[in-house]
Amino acid sequence: MSTQLFTRFRPAIVSYRKGNTRQEGASQVLPKEFLLERDGDLSVYYVPSDYVNPDAKVVLLGITPGLTQAVNAIESAQAALAHGCSDQEALMGVQRAAGFSGKMRGSLIKMLDAVGLQKRLGIASAAALFDAKASWLQAASAVVFPVFLNGQNYNGTPAMTRHPLLIKLLTSHLVPLIKTLAQAIVIPLGPKPTQALDWDAQIHGIRPAIVLRGLPHPSGANAERIAYFLGRKPRSKLSVKTDPDKLDEAKRRIIELLEA
Repeated sequence: MSTQLFTRFRPAIVSYRKGNTRQEGASQVLPKEFLLERDGDLSVYYVPSDYVNPDAKVVLLGITPGLTQAVNAIESAQAALAHGCSDQEALMGVQRAAGFSGKMRGSLIKMLDAVGLQKRLGIASAAALFDAKASWLQAASAVVFPVFLNGQNYNGTPAMTRHPLLIKLLTSHLVPLIKTLAQAIVIPLGPKPTQALDWDAQIHGIRPAIVLRGLPHPSGANAERIAYFLGRKPRSKLSVKTDPDKLDEAKRRIIELLEA
């Protein structure tokens, strides 16, 4: 695994001091030393989120690391380097500390257990993927590095498969990731990562062996969808923004695929 980018940004990681997270905008939290590229209102920052685990059995694919995950990744790498870890060891450790960290991880684990991923893997709970079985997990993003639109977390607009800067990142990181982990179970979290996988298959002819489509993204913005998916909110109390039939069908297909 190449550590070229990590080595380039190593001085910035070592000297990083968290900004005021109460202020709005990525530039208030991530110093300019981490800025990779800017194209109009879009800015891309480097954080150590580009580790590829060649032994992964499961790939969890989000849109892009958010600001919380970006800070967690930098601080994890900083701590590892302070303890004498090599660049590669620091990169490996970041995934466990920052991959879908924060409140998202709890919701994600509950949904994975609800569809029976833990049974397919022969473990008690998907929580083990973030602990004892971390060596089985690749926590990844379609766009590998944090992207911000006007300083705010990128949510999939503009489309990553149409914007030149985002296509560049898909080509340089997502394509080789899926090629390397072609036999893993790939779980795109939400429609945007799913679209990126479809783009990968159409443009580059690379398709994962197993894709579990339709799992809601574990962010707080999807609280209602997650609650329904987990059986915690009845259909009768759903807002018009949630399509229960679509969620039911996705859950049924995922369970059948994992049991097959």
